[in-house]
Amino acid sequence: MTNTDDRRSLSPATRRNGTLQSCEPCRRSKQRCDHERPVCRRCAAKRINDQCFYHPAPMTRRRPSDHAVPSRASSSLLTSQPASNASSPGSIGGSRLYAPLEPPSALPGYLGSTSFTAVLTEHRNEIPLEPEETADTYPAPSVDPDRVQSGVEVLLLLYNLSFRRQLIDRYYRSSWCAVVPKIMMDAILDSISDIFDSFNPNDPKPQLQDLSTQIFQNSSRAMKTHQAMTVQEYCALFTGPNFRWEALGNILTMCGQQLVITPDNDPEFSQESDDPGAKDRLLEQVTVTSSVCLSFCDQASSANELLAFLQYADFMLRTQQYGDSSYQAWRRLGDLVATIYASGLHLDGEGPDNCPFFLRQWRRGCFISAFYMDKMMATFVGRPPLMNYRFCTLASPLDLSDEVLVEGGDALTKAISELDSAGWNTSGARWRMSSGRLRFQLSVYREQTLEIALGTLEPHDLIRKSKEIEASVRDVWNAAPDHLRYDRRMNDDFHDGWLTIVYIYLNYLYTCFLLERSLIKHAGAKQDALCDVSRRILAIVISITSVRNPMVDLDRHYSWIALTYGLPTASVLLLELLHQSHQPGPHSVVLPRAELIRNLSVFISLLSWVSRPGHGNYRTCQEAEKNLSRILDRLLDPRPVHAETVNDVTSDLSSFLNWSNYNTWDFNSEYFPAEGGFAP
Repeated sequence: MTNTDDRRSLSPATRRNGTLQSCEPCRRSKQRCDHERPVCRRCAAKRINDQCFYHPAPMTRRRPSDHAVPSRASSSLLTSQPASNASSPGSIGGSRLYAPLEPPSALPGYLGSTSFTAVLTEHRNEIPLEPEETADTYPAPSVDPDRVQSGVEVLLLLYNLSFRRQLIDRYYRSSWCAVVPKIMMDAILDSISDIFDSFNPNDPKPQLQDLSTQIFQNSSRAMKTHQAMTVQEYCALFTGPNFRWEALGNILTMCGQQLVITPDNDPEFSQESDDPGAKDRLLEQVTVTSSVCLSFCDQASSANELLAFLQYADFMLRTQQYGDSSYQAWRRLGDLVATIYASGLHLDGEGPDNCPFFLRQWRRGCFISAFYMDKMMATFVGRPPLMNYRFCTLASPLDLSDEVLVEGGDALTKAISELDSAGWNTSGARWRMSSGRLRFQLSVYREQTLEIALGTLEPHDLIRKSKEIEASVRDVWNAAPDHLRYDRRMNDDFHDGWLTIVYIYLNYLYTCFLLERSLIKHAGAKQDALCDVSRRILAIVISITSVRNPMVDLDRHYSWIALTYGLPTASVLLLELLHQSHQPGPHSVVLPRAELIRNLSVFISLLSWVSRPGHGNYRTCQEAEKNLSRILDRLLDPRPVHAETVNDVTSDLSSFLNWSNYNTWDFNSEYFPAEGGFAP
């Protein structure tokens, strides 16, 4: 390079907007850079000359699989440990391209009856086969140093998260239907605490590097179970010297889910930091680091229930962080479904009986939780479900406590004998999977409902099929235990688990809502049943969102309730009221106009505060509030409408609302003025 080129490379560069480019340490910490080349004065004063560089495209987004973890914000909760940004051979734009850790001998996972091995497998008793080679017969794979460093950064975040156990303990106290058994999580927490306690606190980096290498090698091996193993033997597969990224990721995602519902002024949290923004930054870091953990698992390609637990928790965290219509969340749900199928969790009792009874129940719990969320997400965004009940064994876990499951023996036999014929406990106890059982049973019929609502072919016997589904859903609901039925506890005071049983009841009613909508749309049914269920749903949404608990931040949950259940039903009622106001009576549907206008006004007001700036559903709630207010204004202060245009007005209003997917509602249609519509 010539001297002229040297001077040009050391001169300040400008961004597209004309401002001078900042070095990466200053840009990430949002501090003013003096733009000196090759090292700015601020980095020189901090003695981080080797980290000061000017990225040619600093705002380019990296994939979760890229090795760099975003820089840590200043906080007393975390120790800053910037990642190396230098490019190296085999890298593109500073982002290292890693070879997968999956060995050639890795097991392919569950293989069904049409697979390439099916014929030989079905006749293995007749034909002697050579024993299969497994990954354990091969030496542990070597791990790229840059990949090890990425793992060190993930471990460092957890190492400095000193109150991780307190967060997770609070999560289990507040969650009525945690997917991961607490026995498993306690074993994971105890193990990582023992490992960290053995480190040199003055210089833990060498031990973190060794641990990172070991975890990568462990995660590349399959988790082998057998029927006679104890819970201690099972947990040893992913703890202690066998610690895996799936286990570590579950800690992070569970901490994140608790941070979501932890108020900013929580006294226990404020003791750790006086910075009011520390919690939100920590939540963002936990979410990103969880994604990095999952990328490590993707490279190892080992499908198991522990990975499914992590993917489920990460999916839930992303809906809370980025919104329920987030594509990130939808894509993570797809990864979860792939793991469910690849690990055979969708089929119960297939193949050799290679797991103990308690693990089979836990695997069932994992499956039914994923199945339920698949149907909820499909309904919310109006897309086909990713899991099909016709290819799954629809077996729920028994309504037993985890303590009894792992104890086994006579205690387990006695507990099973006391269950009713449907598998429910008869003592009225609420165990971890009690609500999950009912949610799953309802979800099977939600999927059948979605076949009608989202299907491209209209069935000839639509009315009969809809009535059959509705009758089946009603039978499931009537057979449910009383302590899980909100309609039998509506007058109870605030009680533990109240929000969970409200979810279940709304889920049941909303399936009826979707069925009635389909009958009106495809078979010309009357509106009275639809309006009746809409009134019930809207009243419940308003009542539960009025309950405030200063110790728990439920706004993200409330916004999901408001958008999923309140927005479609409120729109149905607004549409019917508007239709009746434009046409003289008598009307086939008799509505309590004053009551509905009060409830609709409250609900529209609720949309303005139920989601705060920075929450994933904030923009959707704000736009829905603005546009429903315009419809209500038209209802309360109607413009003169000529008789011949009445039908056109109501037809236009009905057509622009796609009732199976609120994201497609066209608030910029000709029925409304252009201003104030959804931003592109």
